Amino acid sequence: MKLLRSACNRRLGPLVVCAFAVCALLAPATASAAPKPLTPEAVHTRILKRGLGNWVGVELLNGVAFTGRIVTVDDESFTLQLHNDPAVTPVYYSDVAYLSTGISRGGFWAIMGAGIGGMVAMAVVAHHEMAQMPKVPTQPVLP
Repeated sequence: MKLLRSACNRRLGPLVVCAFAVCALLAPATASAAPKPLTPEAVHTRILKRGLGNWVGVELLNGVAFTGRIVTVDDESFTLQLHNDPAVTPVYYSDVAYLSTGISRGGFWAIMGAGIGGMVAMAVVAHHEMAQMPKVPTQPVLP
């Protein structure tokens, strides 16, 4: 009996693990938390923090999404100038469902630091490996 059980575990174990992995990948993904709804005060604060002349992405409650440069900021709305459009578009804070202001300065510098650090590490490793390569003998000078 023990021999049969060990043979099944050796042969069927990887099969069971693969079947479990396939089922886990095919299962529908669900959101673990709903996004926090934006209040008009929060939108107003984020727009003021972003500043005039900067780009923002806006999605309205009715599903319309666009990107533009902030032209003016009022108490109840702000206006955007869309790309290649001379007219300005007013947007009320209460109509905003999602606001994208881009990456923060800290995030930008973190990505830059990681990239530069990776390049320096690769250069140090390459220099170390090149220093340990055997030297090729020089060719004799012909008369």
